[in-house]
Parts: sequence; C-alpha cells; structure tokens
Amino acid sequence: MEYIRVTKENLENEHICCAFSNNKDVQVSSKKAWLADRFDEGLVFLKSVERGKCFIEYIPAENAWIPINAPGYMYIDCLWVSGSFKGHGYSNDLLSECIKDSKEKEKKGLCILAAAKKAVFG
Repeated sequence: MEYIRVTKENLENEHICCAFSNNKDVQVSSKKAWLADRFDEGLVFLKSVERGKCFIEYIPAENAWIPINAPGYMYIDCLWVSGSFKGHGYSNDLLSECIKDSKEKEKKGLCILAAAKKAVFG
C-alpha cells in the first residue's frame, strides 16, 4: 500500500479519514484546523492513498492533547485501520513508520491510550 503524509501544504486537498464522510461538514473543517495547528508541534498524519479509515496520527508526548507525563516519547493519537483494509498488515506498516520516524527524531519510545472495549456512560 502507498501512504501519504498529510501536511499544511496538502491538508485542504486530502480526505482526513476519520468518521467524517462529508468534507463540507463543520466537524471536518474543525478537525483540519486542529491538525494545521498541531503540525507545528510535530504532529504526523500518515494515511493510505486509498480513501477510507487507514491512518496513524502521532505527536511528541509533550504536545499531546491528553494529560500525559512522557517527555521524550511519541504519543499515538490514533491508529485506525478498518473495513476492507483490515487483515492486510497495514496497521503494521503504519506503526513501523511511526517507530522509524520516532527513532530518527531520537524519541525514547511510543505511548498510546487504549481500551479493550468501548465504555458506555449513562
């Protein structure tokens, strides 16, 4: 599979892969504005050239949106591979690229927040 690194320069022309399907939706423009602000903080958004949910989004932990104490680490905001992309090793590709990039940036390692299943509140 071929991947695209989304940057400030190509952000407006790229589908951002999340749960948003309509590029004119306010959620899409809000997410793109958030991404544009985070690129200067070291955010990386790597996605499949194919349209769908196959991407990884990571940032230096010092700039993560969650309260995490992990200086020198890279924080994975989201690793999402779903639908027809599942079962082909794409998550391994994306994670490997994150590891390679993090090593090149001399990070100590990676961290992520995960859950075994969705929590229902209410």
